[in-house]
Amino acid sequence: MKHFLIIAMALAGLYSCAKPVGFVINGQIKGKDSGAIQLMKFTNGKWIAEDSAKIEKGKFVLKGKADLPELRIVSMGPQMMVAQFFAENGTLTLKADADSLANSEVQGSKSNDEFSILKKELKNIAKETQGLQQKYNDARTRGNEDEMKKAQIDYEAMMGNQKVYSKNFIREHPKSTVSPLIVLMQLAQEMSSHDIDTLVAFLDPSVRASIYVDELKKLAEKMRVTSVGGAAADFTQNTPEGTPLSLSSLRGKIVLLDFWASWCGPCRRENPNVVKAYQRFKDKGFDILGVSLDKEKEPWVKAIADDNLTWHHVSDLKFWQNEAAVKYGVQSIPFSVLIDKDGKIIAKNLRGEELEKKLAELLP
Repeated sequence: MKHFLIIAMALAGLYSCAKPVGFVINGQIKGKDSGAIQLMKFTNGKWIAEDSAKIEKGKFVLKGKADLPELRIVSMGPQMMVAQFFAENGTLTLKADADSLANSEVQGSKSNDEFSILKKELKNIAKETQGLQQKYNDARTRGNEDEMKKAQIDYEAMMGNQKVYSKNFIREHPKSTVSPLIVLMQLAQEMSSHDIDTLVAFLDPSVRASIYVDELKKLAEKMRVTSVGGAAADFTQNTPEGTPLSLSSLRGKIVLLDFWASWCGPCRRENPNVVKAYQRFKDKGFDILGVSLDKEKEPWVKAIADDNLTWHHVSDLKFWQNEAAVKYGVQSIPFSVLIDKDGKIIAKNLRGEELEKKLAELLP
């Protein structure tokens, strides 16, 4: 009997030390005594409910599972969402005020501690870039080109600081699943397929099974399909007038395939540079096909008129799921591809003077 008890106790110790197979969120929301709450998981391009619970006297319990730490959101309705956080298997606590859900505090997740530090720094940078964006808009309203140029330079410098911070975070956290997510959110659009392959190899083997690493690999494959020197993938979408227009119908000209949206501040700031290039080279065999990631037609058409974008425009109004954008692996906008007269990709993401310089080489 004694021998049996020793074995039983040993087994109990093993089970108690076993890795948790899921996570439990013990939540408390000040100022919200009752109601419903959901745990949301991003799957196949959209947020879906992983669990739901009732709020009783300001408290709730939600459960989920993450083989590796993953991003989650707790939602109390379309207009009341607790800030995103990283969940990992184990016991987590979440505390928030009903009137300030975005400032919720999550404890019990090492990955979320890392993510919180990153978010805080990026939030500070975003606040400064928003101020510079406002300066640019004010200068543009007054027609002050010198102030516009200065605000643009300062904005680009601040965006550069953001990228440097993100790269340093990844370098210092190769074992964190936050790192591949930050690559997807901040850096991937300006990386080559080789760059992504190198970064994935840099990450610790323990995180390479992450869904974010999987997305990076898929993106690298799309980039290989649309690499410089390759054929530009054809597609057809409708113009604002409802007429189908194909990229291949512009064959015979140098074409800038420009992905943008009316709601995209950096896109709108870049538009004057694109207009300038178009006016200079349109009579020499240069054309532009703008692909909008808008969801509604009215703001899309208004932005075309307001920014004087007098070239071809198409959209399927599917937001980030725009089929052409998915085909070209677009992760952020503005994103552009320069295509030669035979439909081959010449360059990607040429901005401002770089675009004019390249066009001057091709269309002297």
